[in-house]
Amino acid sequence: MFKKAEQEKKEEKKIVLLTRQAADGIITFSKTYHPNEAILILQGKKKGNEITIDGLVIPPFSSNGPFYSGFSLYDLPFDNSYIGTAHSHPGPSNRPSLEDLNHFFGFVSVIIHFPYEYETIAAYERSGKKMEIRIVD
Repeated sequence: MFKKAEQEKKEEKKIVLLTRQAADGIITFSKTYHPNEAILILQGKKKGNEITIDGLVIPPFSSNGPFYSGFSLYDLPFDNSYIGTAHSHPGPSNRPSLEDLNHFFGFVSVIIHFPYEYETIAAYERSGKKMEIRIVD
């Protein structure tokens, strides 16, 4: 009886709802920093298996280059609405690298790859498992 409930809980899909305004911000920011990676902090809320992203924050004192982007957690002002990060990959893949997974922050990691369009946005869990993502108005 308990094993069934645990299995069902594990199989529940997490869904990321990304507002069009936030998606446009990720796209524009990534195009601006190309050919370097760009990084943003995601604002929103998590309710059950649904993660809603409705805001973006440029992390203070962030660093970036062609193969990396990052920021210090110590420089962030405290804010309970931070739920993850978004960053760009200037190459042809939006899959997380081992480095991306080792520096995971929050509930979700959104990665966009060149040429930075809606279709090149993906979301991942801490384990690297791909999450369903929907762009909403």
